[in-house]
Amino acid sequence: MRALVTGASSGIGRALAAQLAAAGYSLTLVARDAAALAELSAALPGAAHEVISADLAERAAVDTVCARLSDTVDPVDVLVHSAGVGLPPGGYLGNPAAASDLVHALSIDALTSLAHAALPGMLARGRGGLITVGSIAGFLPGTGAITYSASKAWAQAFGEGLNQLTRGTGVTSTVVTPGFVRSGFHSRAGIGATGIHRAMWCTPEQVARAALLGFSRGRALVVPGGVWKFVYAGYRVLPRNWSRAAFAQYMAWTARRAA
Repeated sequence: MRALVTGASSGIGRALAAQLAAAGYSLTLVARDAAALAELSAALPGAAHEVISADLAERAAVDTVCARLSDTVDPVDVLVHSAGVGLPPGGYLGNPAAASDLVHALSIDALTSLAHAALPGMLARGRGGLITVGSIAGFLPGTGAITYSASKAWAQAFGEGLNQLTRGTGVTSTVVTPGFVRSGFHSRAGIGATGIHRAMWCTPEQVARAALLGFSRGRALVVPGGVWKFVYAGYRVLPRNWSRAAFAQYMAWTARRAA
């Protein structure tokens, strides 16, 4: 069995790669940082791991990975899409439109193309599927980084739709939607994370375990972390304007604590 993991060089993608390798998968590791991929490949258990250095914000790189997903000689059974980026400080209006284009290229355009390349072979073999790393932000619009939230909302709707589309085929799709993760994501995006209570955080390993357990059970959506399960439950039952207002108040409170 082979899994292809995008965004594999750090954070949740790296944790998913490690846990898949420990479960016996051969891996195709995809990220921009070739040195980090080589180090990860050497450190993982198992054999027959391969690396593809690719920036999935570029169409040519997406095409290269799509070609690998379409290979029938050494087929990919599980596609893990963890590649992503957040908006820098300043949010939607405080950054050029190109910053939002980059978010969408990774979370929407690349995901759509990769899934389209991978699924026909999976369906023909009757096994495998897609794991998509979303975010709780996809349920909670109204922050300054609204294009990030919107892209994750799209990815979640797409992943859940694929779960329904492939039901009964042996192929499945699971979206994992973490809250705050100690993955380096915030620091790489230049986003402050002080003032957030420790109960709001998960580790990449916790998110990966929840994702793989949900995938093994054919679940369409997984929300890791007790606090975020509660937040999601509230989102489902409260009027949307209440959910938006409550989340905006929480984010304003954390900003005041960080000041």
